[in-house]
Amino acid sequence: MIFMTTSIQITENTLEKLKKLKDEMKISSYDDLINALINKAQITRESMFGIDKGKLKRFSEEDRIDFREY
Repeated sequence: MIFMTTSIQITENTLEKLKKLKDEMKISSYDDLINALINKAQITRESMFGIDKGKLKRFSEEDRIDFREY
């Protein structure tokens, strides 16, 4: 694996939060911490679709309220 060194700008407050979270999660590096947080965010976003994930279809003209007959 090739590692590149880079810098990002964050506030002191954010750095303190990252340090605390890194210790709480027992993660050895900030890179691993950031990747863990990204993965968690992606899993959370995907889980928001619930049981209908993949079953929904696009709306058609017939789905519009003004095309319905009562």
